[in-house]
Parts: sequence; C-alpha cells; structure tokens
Amino acid sequence: MRIYLVRHAKTAWNDKGIWQGNVDIPLNKEGFEQAERLAQRFSNMPIQAIYTSPLKRSYQTAEVIGKKLSISPIKDSMLRECEISLWNGLTMKETLEKFADFYNEWSTNPRAQIQGVEPLEQVQQRMVEAFERITQNSFENVIIVSHAIAIRMLICWVLKLPIPLHKTFKLENASITAIDVTSQPRILYLNDMCHLEG
Repeated sequence: MRIYLVRHAKTAWNDKGIWQGNVDIPLNKEGFEQAERLAQRFSNMPIQAIYTSPLKRSYQTAEVIGKKLSISPIKDSMLRECEISLWNGLTMKETLEKFADFYNEWSTNPRAQIQGVEPLEQVQQRMVEAFERITQNSFENVIIVSHAIAIRMLICWVLKLPIPLHKTFKLENASITAIDVTSQPRILYLNDMCHLEG
C-alpha cells in the first residue's frame, strides 16, 4: 500500500506568510492552478481513495484531484491543521514579537499547555490515528490532503524523529510525500514538487 501525503495548494495567506491554523481560508488563483497540476500528476496512477482535512484549502485541493480521478474526497476532521488561534493571522515576525515565550515553549515541548494552541504531541496522535485507520482499509493507493504542521507530525512518527525536529525539513504547498506501508511505514520521497515545474 502507498499513501501520498499532499499539502494543500496555495492561499492568499500562504503568499503573505501568515499563520492560518484552523482559519478557513480558500485557495487563491495560483492554488487552484497548483491543484490542477496535482490532479494531472495523479491522473495515471491507480488511486482508490482520497481523504482530506475539512478545511477549505485542503478540501478544494482534494476536490480538484478527485474530479480528475472520478473520486469523491472523504472529509476527516482528524486531518485538520494544528489549532494555533493565539497567533492566527500573524506573520512569524509578529508572532515572535508578541508571543516569543509561548512560541518557544510550544516549539520545544510537544506537551506544552498554552491556551489557544494545540500541543504538537496531540496533533501527532490524531494524525497517526487517522493514518492507521486509513491504512487498515483494503486500498492499494490513497491520497491524504492535509496541512504543513499536521503532515510533519506524521512524518516525524514514521521516521521516529523527536517532534521538535519537524522544523528541520520543509513541506511546500502542493507538495507530495509518499509513504510505503507494505510492512512498516517508510518514506519513499519527501516534498516532491516536480509537477509544479515548467
């Protein structure tokens, strides 16, 4: 079995470098173009199912892919982005100016209890739970459309990396990370964006 982890395509807030969290921002024009390129990339692959975060930017990405593959995406709230309402709508610079202590605690302590911010360990737990449930189905190839932090938490689990190390790799909008689940999960490739080139 192969799982394709897709980070949603671009939004206006991505272009501005603004934290989105669970704010329901739709794709922008470039985002829909990226989603079309994702759909083309998957068009010749035997995909059986598409699961997606219910947030618009993920669902719209999944919808464009699903239309090309004649598959209706399945919404799964466990695949949503990390709740970060304390600094939603801020840039990283603004976050560090206003909430440096909270941000540093959250970044380094996976169990940090900060009002309005979901602990990263909790994000990882629900992503792993969704992943294990999806991989128990009798599918061969599945697409999961989700978000940067959420996907990085799952990747850390697959690679057995401590959660704070999730910042040592990057996931671009509309990128694909493939996981083979034939025996134990293992990463086949990470942050692949060749479909967006040219």
